[in-house]
Amino acid sequence: MKNTYYYLCLLLGAVFMFATPVLQAQTFSNPVPVPYLMPGPHFDIDIFGTQHNFDPNGSVTDINLNVPLATYCYNEIGNTGMSYLGPTLIFNKGENLTFNITNFLPDNANTTVHWHGLNLPAEMDGGPHQVIVNGTTWSPFFPSIDDVQTAWYHTHLMDLTTDQVIRGLAGMIIVDDPENDPLYDDFPHEYGINDFPIVIQEKGFVLDSTTTPPTATAIKAGEKPGNGPYTLINGVVGGVLHVPQQGFVRLRILNGSPRKMFNIGLSRQLHNPNTFETMWYFASGGGYLDHLRSMDSTLMSVGDRREFLVSFENHSNGDTIYMSNLSLPQDARYGNTPGSALMAFVVDNTIVPQNPVFSVPFQLGTLEPVPGEIHRTREKNLMGQPNPPGQGQQWTIDGTPMDLNVINDTVLVNTKERWVIHNLTEHAHPFHIHKVQFQVVEYEGLLGASDESGTYTFPNLPDELVGYKDVQLIRKNATLTFEARFDSFPSPLDANYGFMYHCHILTHEDTSMMHQFVVVDSVDYFTGNSEVQTALPLEVFPNPAGKNISFKGDYNDPGILRFYDLTGKLLREEEVLSLSESTVPVGDLPRGMVIVEFTSGQQVYVRKLTLH
Repeated sequence: MKNTYYYLCLLLGAVFMFATPVLQAQTFSNPVPVPYLMPGPHFDIDIFGTQHNFDPNGSVTDINLNVPLATYCYNEIGNTGMSYLGPTLIFNKGENLTFNITNFLPDNANTTVHWHGLNLPAEMDGGPHQVIVNGTTWSPFFPSIDDVQTAWYHTHLMDLTTDQVIRGLAGMIIVDDPENDPLYDDFPHEYGINDFPIVIQEKGFVLDSTTTPPTATAIKAGEKPGNGPYTLINGVVGGVLHVPQQGFVRLRILNGSPRKMFNIGLSRQLHNPNTFETMWYFASGGGYLDHLRSMDSTLMSVGDRREFLVSFENHSNGDTIYMSNLSLPQDARYGNTPGSALMAFVVDNTIVPQNPVFSVPFQLGTLEPVPGEIHRTREKNLMGQPNPPGQGQQWTIDGTPMDLNVINDTVLVNTKERWVIHNLTEHAHPFHIHKVQFQVVEYEGLLGASDESGTYTFPNLPDELVGYKDVQLIRKNATLTFEARFDSFPSPLDANYGFMYHCHILTHEDTSMMHQFVVVDSVDYFTGNSEVQTALPLEVFPNPAGKNISFKGDYNDPGILRFYDLTGKLLREEEVLSLSESTVPVGDLPRGMVIVEFTSGQQVYVRKLTLH
């Protein structure tokens, strides 16, 4: 942390002096890099330190950023194409994904790689528990079971997520299913031609004038980075992207910043825009919406992804359209973002897609309620409390700091839950949960960039709340209610197998606004969870068993008998009038260990059973 080889940080306080010059001299001259594609199903990835030029054409005039600065990045082994961020990974649904990820970061720094937005086993999630020690290789593996969507990957190292993300450890994931996705051919898919990743980030720089070329100072020990006055698109300031005139252009927009929200629109007017291009919103972070939704602006909260279609056909070759930097409500404004725009698009008729898309279906599908009965409702409070004088604010969930050794919630696999999140602070917080994509069922309070409070319930939701999500901005004093299914991949009742839920403002996450939950099978849930009451006077025999099993005990009421495999998959379910002195055939079940569960009213019997 003390080595001046490190390049950058988001500063507290003093760096804001750079804001005014950036606003006064805004130019767009740096080609927006398009990260190279890295298809699976196997990925060999190195994480290392290198150097990156954030301003190769001198767009910034108040300081000299046209120099190589020390950064972190991801790359495919043997490829040095990325000097900041990482390649775009392609996960095809149905493939078994495997990885070898090696940590070569400077100064013996540890790290993690979290697969943000994906449903996968807890030990493969890449959260704070799955540390990749410097000089070692992490080799996760998991099936790709998620629907088509745009996700991302980034470091999630305990207390140092902010530090490592601002140095460059983030990248985009495209989950695809070309053979089974009925909408695949209806949308642009020519990556870098009419299908673009757009990673928006804030950044601050402190140049060290004692070195040639200048490097950046390290973050001081114990300092939590603050706001950065510069905006990057895919790793450059003053970014300009050439786009085709023919057909729709697909923009996969990710707010990969540590702190800032961005309220964006597209306009030909650089300053004070009042007319906007139509952006067709068609996919949230969890995949396709029910139908196309027309909008002229959208508020991108930290960690969120949204996909838009934009047509430039009505513009002439060479026309410039800006991604406008629109105003934010005060509670969502974590520092000012100088400049009238974040980037520029230039219409270029020399770019001709092989398969341009001129029309898309309006109706994309349906957004039915999350299936199943609600197994449990949980309520969480987002809270702020002052630290000792001069040490800022401590952000927590329910007033309890994050502890990696504490399981805050235990969830039964293959059940639906309702979570109610109350924001008790005067600041907006983007709430994020690992493993699941949720659906908003109610929201009460200020929403999006609006100054009007309201109550919204499913299915009559505004565009801001529609679709499956893993991140949703909760404005000050507002309440978010969502439902989600916690399907697949149970783990032991052990804090080492925790998934996180937290505010995705990384400085808040790093200062304790984070808790963890485990997803367990019914054996652990009903026998190892002190919150759950269960006791049925039954016992299954024989165990191990062959073709039949029986139950003994003094219980004769009807109920439901279920068999699961160890991944949580339901193998068989049947209604029974009584288990007393009855024989149950199990010869049709797969051999090995299964879970047998009998529920009757509020009572449950559950055991692991070996079949041979």
